[in-house]
Amino acid sequence: MNQEEQYSFSPLDSYQWIKKEAFAYIKAQQWIDEALFEDFLNAFEDYFKHSLQKTSHLIKNELDEGNVQFAVLVVALYEAFVKIGKDGKEAFKCVCLAINEPIAPFMEQNTEAFLTASEYPFKTIVEISKAREAFYFGKSFGFERLIDDDYGYVLQIKKCLFHEVLRALEHTFLQRIICQVDCGWIKGIKTALHNLHFARPTTFATGNTCQMWFIKEEKTEDIQ
Repeated sequence: MNQEEQYSFSPLDSYQWIKKEAFAYIKAQQWIDEALFEDFLNAFEDYFKHSLQKTSHLIKNELDEGNVQFAVLVVALYEAFVKIGKDGKEAFKCVCLAINEPIAPFMEQNTEAFLTASEYPFKTIVEISKAREAFYFGKSFGFERLIDDDYGYVLQIKKCLFHEVLRALEHTFLQRIICQVDCGWIKGIKTALHNLHFARPTTFATGNTCQMWFIKEEKTEDIQ
């Protein structure tokens, strides 16, 4: 998969990719005794099916199908780990690693390459953000552009479908795992190379909203 394919992924594509990589990672880490692995898979399938039914009312369009299933994936993995005897803290850690570790390097490398190849990295990443707001996240998320000019783009996410799913399933404590997925592409922004600063001062894991700040940096003469 190249950079353009990454950004053309649908939510359902992403969910299927992350699920595949997560299970391969769990298997490779040997966190689960071979004798218990089938029990783990069965528990996952049961929790996933039940949780998806419980949150089906949140699916309003085609984009929601993949985004809801991704959030349900996180919950079902966590509950499956608990079912086979992991305590909550250990289950959280396992899910966080399984969801993020396999995909983070790819996202970082692709984002860096995409921005490095662009003549105007700031403009490029803002265009990507706006496109994904419409064609990846859609109307079940609530976006407000607090700043949108040639020097800065500040996006406030007032409603997050992932958070709505976790809230419906009473698993909002797993929000940090989902928010961490963004760290993959965030690390691909190299300030010195791309003349671009990024900050995320709050997320739904830390508050009641999420903000993403993209700030263009212009080179200036040193002031004596």
